[in-house]
Amino acid sequence: MTIFIEAGSKIVHGSYLQQFLELGSLVRRLEVFVLGLRDRKRRSNATVHAFAHGLSSLLSFLRHQFSDGPLFKHNDGLHGCNFASIWLHYTEWEGVVRALASLCHRSIDTPPEDYPEFSMVPADLLTLVYQALEQHVQLSSPRSVTAVVAYLLTAASQPYFANLCKSMIRGESGHLPSTNEKHHFLDASALFEGDGHEETWKDDDCLDMDRFPVFIPSDLADILPVARKSLKLLEAAQPNHWIFYEAAAPQEVSWLWTEAEIQRAWRSVHLLQSTPTLPHTDCSSFRAFDNRNSVLDEFKIFDLAPGMPGAGEIDGDSQSAIHKFMTTFPESLPMIVPNLHLLCDLVFSPLHNHATLLSSALLSVFLDRASFLCMDAHLILLRSHLLLTSHVFKSRLAAALFSDEDESQPSGRAIKAYHPSAHRPKLLSDGLPQTSKAIGLAAPLISRDTWPPGGSDLSFLLRTVIADMQDSLCPRTGLVEESQNGMQQVMDEAVFRLGFAVRDLPAGTGRERWLDPLNIEALDFLYLDYKVPQPMEILIPQAVLSKYQRVFSFLLRLMRVDAAIRFVFRLMRPSSAPLFSTLSASNRLLYQFRFAAHSFISTLSTYVYDIAIGGNFDAFLSQIAVCRRNMASDHPCEFRDIFDLARTHSSVLDNILSACLLRSSQRGTGDILQGAMELVLRFCVFVGDLGDGRLEEYRAASTLKALYVAFRKKVARLVKVLTVHLEKQTKPLSKADEIDGDLRVAPGGIESLQHFLSLLDISNWWKCGE
Repeated sequence: MTIFIEAGSKIVHGSYLQQFLELGSLVRRLEVFVLGLRDRKRRSNATVHAFAHGLSSLLSFLRHQFSDGPLFKHNDGLHGCNFASIWLHYTEWEGVVRALASLCHRSIDTPPEDYPEFSMVPADLLTLVYQALEQHVQLSSPRSVTAVVAYLLTAASQPYFANLCKSMIRGESGHLPSTNEKHHFLDASALFEGDGHEETWKDDDCLDMDRFPVFIPSDLADILPVARKSLKLLEAAQPNHWIFYEAAAPQEVSWLWTEAEIQRAWRSVHLLQSTPTLPHTDCSSFRAFDNRNSVLDEFKIFDLAPGMPGAGEIDGDSQSAIHKFMTTFPESLPMIVPNLHLLCDLVFSPLHNHATLLSSALLSVFLDRASFLCMDAHLILLRSHLLLTSHVFKSRLAAALFSDEDESQPSGRAIKAYHPSAHRPKLLSDGLPQTSKAIGLAAPLISRDTWPPGGSDLSFLLRTVIADMQDSLCPRTGLVEESQNGMQQVMDEAVFRLGFAVRDLPAGTGRERWLDPLNIEALDFLYLDYKVPQPMEILIPQAVLSKYQRVFSFLLRLMRVDAAIRFVFRLMRPSSAPLFSTLSASNRLLYQFRFAAHSFISTLSTYVYDIAIGGNFDAFLSQIAVCRRNMASDHPCEFRDIFDLARTHSSVLDNILSACLLRSSQRGTGDILQGAMELVLRFCVFVGDLGDGRLEEYRAASTLKALYVAFRKKVARLVKVLTVHLEKQTKPLSKADEIDGDLRVAPGGIESLQHFLSLLDISNWWKCGE
């Protein structure tokens, strides 16, 4: 085609023609860019293909608009045209082309050798298009420019939305392999260990669940990975859950631009009276677009002979779809969603509801009292055994390991450490003889000449401790009778899942404290193991079990000292035969020391069981009970999902460790507390040696005074350290029995030490004179 320009100067002609030259250059650059995207087969994915197809369709639509302009409306090439009309017509589409070129980093000012790298990552690509659209909306760009970018975003997002929805739906390969587990559960812990298992829903789009486009709402970005893990765990824990088979109303996830679509979506979201149900496993429940025709209908074009009518329907349908999209695209977003941020919240609300439903469904499985996976049942079992809150289990364990009876050793010889190089002098540095008895330990444990006792001896003593209390725990759980099926199943397997084991502690020098039965750490080699059912490992992982075991070891030490102080009371009961028959002052000091030591251990034991353990753990069980009731009544729950419940469980154990001064950050204060307990044990050993006549009365008097002074200083140091430490805390003193509605307020970790300090320093006895 030849254009004759009769009027104007060369400058006007060049300015006029420059528009068409730049327009043609930009269109050509975009065409080459599309060809380059399609040639990158190894690096491309479904989102890139959709983006390239949408851009190619837009270029085809723009060519049609160019050919439909004033320059091509007259058959007579010599017919004159109005320069102004031509300029205005192509200026509108020039803005569209420049916007697309800028989006693709192909502006006219950028030479080809300086083209920046175009990201092929779906999240980055969609973010780029969305940010361009957001910029045009904020700058109030012409409607044609905004509509073209919005169309490109809609086309490019289709496969990403489809894969995002598929990741929230149970895959076709839902068969679960059988295992040796009684209930045939899948190993849920492997889901989070990077085991390299391929996802059934992943395809060449490389959906990254840790990176999302910027238009994904932040709350949805937080809940999507959780919902994906919840789906796997739900398949593992309960593969026949009703949520996998019950039909649900189709939900659409697609961009909404017209006011009618937005109003319809708004009503469906905000007028929903009940919680949405999970759709079928068919991924069409979440449709990126409404495909009314069958897939095979798209291939009918190939049944036609070349040149027959209909050969251009594919291109015509694409152009008509773009034309319809641009003509119906609004000038501005409706007032109900006046910005893109609110529009994104509305668009992704069905997916958010579905993800929330998955998380709630999994949480309900672990809160079902009739299920073996009932969280309450396992927590009550752990609290009763590893935290020694069951009186029956604690009494049987105390009868097996500890004793307050005055029983002499059959052999009359001292108990030697396990390592052959361990050797002690004839008289210890604290004045106790080498042949001191291990006060507080059961006689069968110390009947041999070595420590620790043999495995057969421990097995014989502990063989029925767990089995004897199995029948007595159920009535103490607080569960209603008709809902005890889950608790009964857990208790039936308690004998198989709970078991005592020996910890492999270092014994390099032979002077380790656990190798000496006179030390408070003598039983640190013993721990209680619990085999967690595999679906429960997300709630009770090994890291949390290790916290239980640390508390269990501390409670064993406390039980040992408690048994030893009761031995002292039993030994000193006959008032007619005082241990210091000639030294009345030493005898009074002995009684004073006994009262102070017993008061300290009694206070510590009361605090540990009632406040540190009972206050925190009972409040946690109360939270679970309230959450169960709220889920049944469709009220907001205390826990968002199963992972929030697991984090709270771990936090409760952290608070218990902090309350017992067992955290690594509390090592200094914890050593002071352990030192005070150890001095009480040494006092009990001293009384045993004095009662057996292994200590001379006059030498024992100085030893008793030194022990009492050391004990008072240790307790005074503990009180001062706790006072200084708690003064830095800003939280006020909380009450363990405070009621806030249906929830008990937990005393916390560091905060609960205020209770211990108030109980310990109630009369300032440690400041009194001798």
